[in-house]
Amino acid sequence: MEQTTATLLRRLVRPSPAPAPLTPARALRIAMTRAAERSISLPLAVLGVSEDEGPLDDLLSRLEEGLMIVALTQGEEPVGLIALDAEARAAAIEVQALGRVSPLPPEPREITVADVTLARPLLSAFLEEAEAAIAGTSLAGWLHGPALAARLPGPREATMLLGDGLYRVVRLSLDLDAGGRQGLILLMVRLPGQARPTPAEAVPAPTVAPQVLAAQVALDAVLHRLSLPLAEAEALHVGQLLPLPGVTVASVRLEGSGGVDLGSARLGQVAGMRAIRIEQPPPPALDQLPIPAESLPPMLESALGPV
Repeated sequence: MEQTTATLLRRLVRPSPAPAPLTPARALRIAMTRAAERSISLPLAVLGVSEDEGPLDDLLSRLEEGLMIVALTQGEEPVGLIALDAEARAAAIEVQALGRVSPLPPEPREITVADVTLARPLLSAFLEEAEAAIAGTSLAGWLHGPALAARLPGPREATMLLGDGLYRVVRLSLDLDAGGRQGLILLMVRLPGQARPTPAEAVPAPTVAPQVLAAQVALDAVLHRLSLPLAEAEALHVGQLLPLPGVTVASVRLEGSGGVDLGSARLGQVAGMRAIRIEQPPPPALDQLPIPAESLPPMLESALGPV
């Protein structure tokens, strides 16, 4: 009896073993469960947590299809993204609209503004809980108050928004507690020390302008054009004179490649050689001016015809 009592006393005074250290996976599990319950009263369990690090383009190329992606900012600077798959997104909407998660899988459809609005409380709560939960783990310092920003249509837009560097991505697979339905939440944030590079002084992009401007261009000086029957054209011979009615030295038109009209010119000479002088375009004639029909007197309108 005395030996039994002594054994019990030794057990009572024996120091209890130190608690096992909190792992990042367990911290994120706790954060997700608390966030779902606190924000939208969604009961769920975390089935698994995976973690990866790498360059931005590499991680974005491995994102799952059909994610609802929301950008994350710290201050005014984009630092990452958070995303829900179709199952998790539908569960967040159903529990708020119906009070429970439907046992039936969601119908495929486009993501709407209402979807993002209804999912924001869950996403925001998870960010807060995750930052607090990982403070005592090896992930401490990874999250610094990221805030939800606008929705991104896809990985391509995320590439344009986020700066290059190394990022960490964590994926939490979720048991949505409704007919075996499972979902996914994903969080990707830039690693500490991977600051977005400040934009350098703008350097003009190389262009082909110098080469293009130095290229040779053929111009045609057209004095007159006339149409002849085929029989008359075939009968033309050297030395024949052709009447050009209405043609003067000021009738030259300057044309570029493809017959593009470059303006009028005047025929002349320079140093004994034929030359043309580019002229200012003549002012538009009265019949070329745009005149609203309703501003014309009836008599003048009938004289000019339809305008």
